[in-house]
Amino acid sequence: MTRVGTALRLGAREFRRTPVLVALLVVAPAYVIGLFTLVAPDGRAVLHLVGGDTVRTTLPEAFPAFTTPMTAALLAGVAGLFLMHSAADADGRLVVAGYRPRQVVLSRLGLLVVVSAVASAVSVGVMLTAFEPESLGWFLLGTALTALLYGMVGVLAGVLLDELPGVYLILFGSMIDLFVFQNPLATSRPDLATALPGHFPLALAMNAGFGGGVDLGQLAGGLAYLAALTAASTLAFYRQMRVA
Repeated sequence: MTRVGTALRLGAREFRRTPVLVALLVVAPAYVIGLFTLVAPDGRAVLHLVGGDTVRTTLPEAFPAFTTPMTAALLAGVAGLFLMHSAADADGRLVVAGYRPRQVVLSRLGLLVVVSAVASAVSVGVMLTAFEPESLGWFLLGTALTALLYGMVGVLAGVLLDELPGVYLILFGSMIDLFVFQNPLATSRPDLATALPGHFPLALAMNAGFGGGVDLGQLAGGLAYLAALTAASTLAFYRQMRVA
């Protein structure tokens, strides 16, 4: 097994030893998505998809659909934040033991990808009890991309901020972005919405969910945003490792 693989396995073991994070991955999707589905009033809803399409559906289907990427993003963001804080001592010991900083960085980012995939799969699994998207594969991809973007925001917050302000940033940042600025129930979106991390992946997920047609430009925009955030978080993490 390579050094990166060994560090990834050790990181996963450290993650399992944090019961709060493991419980969040299971309980939070059921609580958040289930609660929004439960409180959704009966009635019609008009969704305004990115690209100009308008779709008529019901509120009990709309609520679980757009809260699923939000839940996965919240979980991945919190996981990214705590991975940086909880693993700081272990990362330092790995460097002292002979690991190169880039090997430690790769292992942490690999663990974040695994956590984001689990958060997305669990969230979509819960959503399927109330809503079935038109294209499940594309919807899952949009959700996973949203989770990865906020996972990288969590990594950046974990490097630059203490835990409490970092949690506030992830919690309120994801809610404001995904639930307010990108909400498909709104008839119009602020100009700032297109510059936020959730714009492209949520548009991809909503179009896949409600048959608006998949726009590869939205996928490309989300991947480009992810590449930029990954580069920024990797650089910040790498500099932290070098300084340590």
